[in-house]
Amino acid sequence: MKIGIYLGDIKKPHSVGDLTFELSFVEELLKQETNHEFVIYYFGKKQDFKEQENAKFVNLKYYKKPQIGLNPLSLNFYKTPFCSFNHRLKKDNINAVFFLTPYLHEHIEIPYFAAIRDVAHRILPHFPEFSTNSVFERMDKKLNLFLTGATRILTFNQVAKNDIVTLYDVIEENIETINLPYPNWIEKVKPDENILRWNNLSKNNYIFYPAQFWSHKNHIRLILTAQILKEQNINLKIVFSGLDRGNKQYLIKQVEDLDLKDEILFLDYISQAQLAALYKNAYALAYPCLAGPDSIAALEALYFNCPVLIANHLGYNQQLKKAALYFNPLDETDIANKIQDLNDLATKDDLINKGQALIKESTTQKYIDKFLNIMDSFYLTRQCWSLEESYKGK
Repeated sequence: MKIGIYLGDIKKPHSVGDLTFELSFVEELLKQETNHEFVIYYFGKKQDFKEQENAKFVNLKYYKKPQIGLNPLSLNFYKTPFCSFNHRLKKDNINAVFFLTPYLHEHIEIPYFAAIRDVAHRILPHFPEFSTNSVFERMDKKLNLFLTGATRILTFNQVAKNDIVTLYDVIEENIETINLPYPNWIEKVKPDENILRWNNLSKNNYIFYPAQFWSHKNHIRLILTAQILKEQNINLKIVFSGLDRGNKQYLIKQVEDLDLKDEILFLDYISQAQLAALYKNAYALAYPCLAGPDSIAALEALYFNCPVLIANHLGYNQQLKKAALYFNPLDETDIANKIQDLNDLATKDDLINKGQALIKESTTQKYIDKFLNIMDSFYLTRQCWSLEESYKGK
C-alpha cells in the first residue's frame, strides 16, 4: 500500500514532548524493509532523515487554514493559499494514512489510523490549560469527529484505551494498544555534564523533574516536598527543566515565600545532551504529573539507570510495572517517604535492574513491527476498492 504518515509541525522539536515519539517513529520506519510505500507529511524544517526508495517527504508549508465560510466545493477554495490535506492525500493516491498526532482541521475521507496518548482535557477539565472555553470546545468537538472516523486508534496502554471508549463514541475493537517506546535520541546522545558544573550540582545530590510548566504537571507538590526534606536535613535539591506554559512565575513565587531558593533550581529548555547528563547523575526522577497514562520521561530515566518515583495512576502502573516506586501525587509526605526509601541500596538496585529489563521491551523497533503488522492486516480490507485511483462512488 501507499501509506501517508502525518508527522505534523517539527519547527520546534523541543516544544512538544510527543515529538520525541514521532521523530523516533519516522527514523525507525525508514530503516525497515517492507513492500509498503511511505509519504511523510510535515510542517517546518525537515530533520536529517535520509529518504529511501520507498519513502519521500512532503513539506506542507503552504497548507494553511482556510478562510472561515469558504466553501470547499467552490473553485476559489483551491486558489487560496490553503489546500485541503484531504485533497492532497487523494491527489497523491494515498491508500491509508497514519496520524502520529491528531489532525483536527478537516474530515479525512480515506482510511486513517491515529496515535493518541491521552485525553487529559476530558479527565482534568478543571485545569486552566484545558478549561478555557475556546480550547476545550474546539478540541473536544474536533477530536470526537477525528476519533470516531478512524479506522483504528493506536494508544499505549489499557487505561488510555478505556478512557477513549468511555469518553468518545468509539468501539473497543477499533482501538489497539502498543507499549510506548523510548525515543531513539537517547541511544546516540553523549551526555554533556557541564550542565552539572554550571549549576553547582553533583551526582546523587538532586531529584530531577523534566516537565513543561503546565499546572497539571503538579510542580507545586515537589516544592512542598523540598520543604519537608529541608526540615529533615536531607540535602537533596529539586531540579526542574522545561518551557514556561503560564505557571512558572506562580511556582517561583511559592519558592520565594517558602524560603526554598537554595533547594529548588529552575532550568529552561535544555539540550538532549544536557538532559541525558541530568538523568544519568540524578538521585531519582520524581514525576508527580496528574495526567497520564504514560511517561516518556520515565523511560528516558530508566535508560540512564535513574530510579523512577512516579504518581500512582493506573496508567503509569501498567506502563512501568515494578520498575518504579509509586506515590500519591497530592501528598508531599508520601513523596518524601518514597525518596527516603531509595536509601536502601537493595531497593535502588532492584528498580534499576527491572528498569533495564523493561527498556529492552520498549524499543521503537518493537512498536514499528506491530504497526506494520496492523497495516499488513488492513491491506486485505483495503483491496476491496482500487489502490490506484480515488473511489468513484455514486
